[in-house]
Amino acid sequence: MVILDDIFPDSQWFKRRDNIRNLIFCWCCPKVSVLLALYRKANINRLDLKKMQFPARLALASGIILTCITIFGWVAFPNLIKSKIKTGVTLKPGSELREMYMKIPFAITFKIYVFNVTNPDDVAKGLTPIVQEVGPYMFEEWRSKVFVSEDEEDDTMTFYSKETFIFRPDQSSPLTGNEVLTIPHPLIVAILLTVVRDKPSALNLINKAMNSIFKNPKTPFLTATFKQIFFDGVIVNCSVPDFAGKAVCTQLKTEGAKDFEFIEENVFKFSLLGTKNGTASNKYKVKRGLKNYRDTGRVIEYNDMLEMNVWPTKECNQFQGTEGTIFPGLTPHGSDIPSFAAMLCRSMAAKYLGDTKYNGIPVSRYTLDFGDQTNNPEDKCYCPSPEECMKKGVMDLRKCSGPVVASMPHFYNCDPSYANGVKGVYPDKDKHELYLLFETTTGSPLAARNRLQFSMPLMPIPKVDVMKNCPNTLLPMFWVEESIDLNKTMTKPIKTMFVTMKTVRIISWIILLGTIGGLIYAAFLYYKRSREVHITPVKSVTQKKDNPISTVMSKSAGGVSNPAVSDNEIDKY
Repeated sequence: MVILDDIFPDSQWFKRRDNIRNLIFCWCCPKVSVLLALYRKANINRLDLKKMQFPARLALASGIILTCITIFGWVAFPNLIKSKIKTGVTLKPGSELREMYMKIPFAITFKIYVFNVTNPDDVAKGLTPIVQEVGPYMFEEWRSKVFVSEDEEDDTMTFYSKETFIFRPDQSSPLTGNEVLTIPHPLIVAILLTVVRDKPSALNLINKAMNSIFKNPKTPFLTATFKQIFFDGVIVNCSVPDFAGKAVCTQLKTEGAKDFEFIEENVFKFSLLGTKNGTASNKYKVKRGLKNYRDTGRVIEYNDMLEMNVWPTKECNQFQGTEGTIFPGLTPHGSDIPSFAAMLCRSMAAKYLGDTKYNGIPVSRYTLDFGDQTNNPEDKCYCPSPEECMKKGVMDLRKCSGPVVASMPHFYNCDPSYANGVKGVYPDKDKHELYLLFETTTGSPLAARNRLQFSMPLMPIPKVDVMKNCPNTLLPMFWVEESIDLNKTMTKPIKTMFVTMKTVRIISWIILLGTIGGLIYAAFLYYKRSREVHITPVKSVTQKKDNPISTVMSKSAGGVSNPAVSDNEIDKY
C-alpha cells in the first residue's frame, strides 16, 4: 500500500483495504509502478524548482549554460572542423581535391628572364662578364598527372607528371621571342666541365672534338634567339669525319637523347625546355591519405626508386614531404613544410617567417634557400665532393642534372663573392625572394613565388682553345618564376570557414561572459539576502467584549490586554 499511495495519493480505489487487489497490481505491473513513482518524483522536483529563490535559479541556469557553451564552443565545434578537414584533404577518388590534384584548373604564370652577355669576346680573354637582364617572357604553365594507377592496400597512387608551356606574346610585349641573346653555350661548357672533373687526361681529344663539331668556336658562348634557345632548338650537326668528333657525338646521343630532338641520325636540335614541353616524365608514387591524412601527397617513390642515389648520406637521399602541389592540413603553426624538388634531386624544407593575411584570410609566410654548405653541417652532404663545398646560397647540380648551379635570382641571399664576379646583377628581396603564403589549417597555398636561377661555372682550361683564358667565375644564364595568386572565388570556401569559426568563437565568448556575470550576480544576491534581518510579526489577541473584568484590566493596563492572565486567575484576588 505504501508504493501505491505514493503513486496515487488521491485515489480512493487504492486506499481501500483490499490487499489482494493491490498485491496483484504490483505483481503484474512492477515496471509500471516504478515509472509512475519516478514520474511523481519528477513532478515534485519541478515544484521544488519553482519554489527555489531567484538567485538559486539564476546560478543553476548560468552553470548549465556555461557547461554547454564550453563543451560546444571549445571542444565539440573545433573537433567537428578538424574532422571535416581530415576527411577533406585526402586524395579520395571522385573528390574535388583529387580532381584539382590531377589537373590544376588554372594556369600557373611562368616567367623567364635571360642574362644576355654583352661582352662575350672580352670574357673569352679573361675579363669580367657583363650581363643584361632581358624579360620577362610570359607563359601559361598547365600541370597535370597522367597514366594514373592506384593501390588500395598501400593507400598509394602512381602517376607521371606533365607540364605544358604556352607562350603569351600579348603579356610579353614588347618582347616577341625573336630577340637574339648570348648565353654560355650549354653543350660546350657542360662537356668541358664534365671532362675536367671526371677525365682530365682526355682534354686534348675533347679540344679537337669541340673544333670539329662546333666549327672552331672563338668563345664558349651561344648566340641565338630566345625561342631557339628555350623551345625550338639549336641545330647540332654530328656528321663529322674525325675520330674525336665521332666519339663525343656518340656519347652525346647515348647520354643526352632525352634532351635532343633528332632531325636525322646525326643531326639533332638541342633546347633547354623544348623536349620537356607537353611531355609526360618523372614517375611518382605518393600516399593518398585515406588511412592517415598527414600522409596526403607524401612521396614514396620517384622513378621507381625508394630513395635517391645521388648524395653520400642516407638522410640527404630520402624523399621528404610532397612533390609541391599539395600539402596535408592541420599543419602545426610555425613548423617547417618539406617537399621534394625533382629538378634539384633533393628535399627542401620551407621555413616559417611570420603571419600575414591574404584576401582577409590569416596565412603564414614561408621561404627557403640552399643553405650554407661551408658552415652548416646539415648541408655538407650536398657538397660536390668532400674536398669542395659551395659557398652560401648556391647548389651544384652536377650530380643531378649536369654541370649547372642553382641559386636565388641575381644571387640573392648568396655569398657576396658570386655577385661580385659578374657585372649587371642586382639582388632585391622583393623581386628575387622565394616565398609561399600558406593556410596551415587546410594545407592550402594561396599565393606563391617560386624563383630559381641557373648559372654555369667558367674557369680557365689551358688545354682547350675556347676556354684557355676564361675568368674563374659563376656566370648566370637565366632565372624563372612560377607564380600563383588564388582569386577571391577560389579562396571563398576557406574564408567562409574562418568567418564561421570566428562567429562561433565570438558568440561563445559573449555567452561565456554572460553566464559568468550571471553567476557573479547570483552570488551577490545570495550574499545580500544572507545579511538581511527577518522579524516575525506578533499577532494581536482579540478581546472578549462580554467579560467586564478583562475590560477593566485592559483599561488599567493602558489599553493593552494580557492574554497570559485568565479570568479564573483574577477571581483568586
